[in-house]
Amino acid sequence: MADSSEQIDKVRAQFTRQADAYIRTRQASDEAGLLGLAALSGAKPGDRALDIACGPGFLTMALASRCATAVGFDATDAFLERARAEAARRGIANLSFRAGDAERLPFPDASFDVVSCRAAFHHFARPERVLAEMSRVLAPNGRLLVADIVASEDPQKAEYQNRIERLCDPSHARALPASELERLFEAADLEIKARPRSTLDYDVAEWLDHGGPGETATREILALFEASLEVDRCGLNVRREAGKLRFSHSALALVGKHWGDPRS
Repeated sequence: MADSSEQIDKVRAQFTRQADAYIRTRQASDEAGLLGLAALSGAKPGDRALDIACGPGFLTMALASRCATAVGFDATDAFLERARAEAARRGIANLSFRAGDAERLPFPDASFDVVSCRAAFHHFARPERVLAEMSRVLAPNGRLLVADIVASEDPQKAEYQNRIERLCDPSHARALPASELERLFEAADLEIKARPRSTLDYDVAEWLDHGGPGETATREILALFEASLEVDRCGLNVRREAGKLRFSHSALALVGKHWGDPRS
């Protein structure tokens, strides 16, 4: 796996090239899902929110609708340009966007009441470092939210999935099993208060448009999916529906707080 600086370069390259394709996906702009995550975070009037790896800023904007201020933070300028333009179009004034490395957040300790990260942990070379930084900037009685796809608990299926993911999107580092993500919370001294699960269904052709792999990689991806139709090799429920190849991501949202905080 690439080190952190190499991984950030991969992310920037991928999402500079594919920013608009990502924004078109249902996952990126699912308003009901975004508002649901903002509510799950416990964000309330008066809160200061920070959204890590914010991408086009849709979750940041959902948090801004519930908080006093919201900051979107991302490594990719192409995303931030689009996020600022969309916030201006919507007339949202209580948010801002900054660029940088999630392993080195340029914010003081305990400076946000809500800290979130959606659909990005699988892009981090060192997710434990990112989570430690998120925990550092979380204020007492604050809530920390991580929502992402998760891999199978079966190591072979997880590796098969991650192989497919990397072929589609070179900036994919590793989807973690749910148990590993929960252990990262424990290691960061975060008590998990909620852990809802969900399923994200995809048409393979639609998903490939998001990643934008070349012809050779696309052929390999399709062969790997086809090989998982009869025997589940990747934990993605690969299937044919109405003649189309489809699969499902498992997703997990974890909400945590610092141990000892009185807020339930």
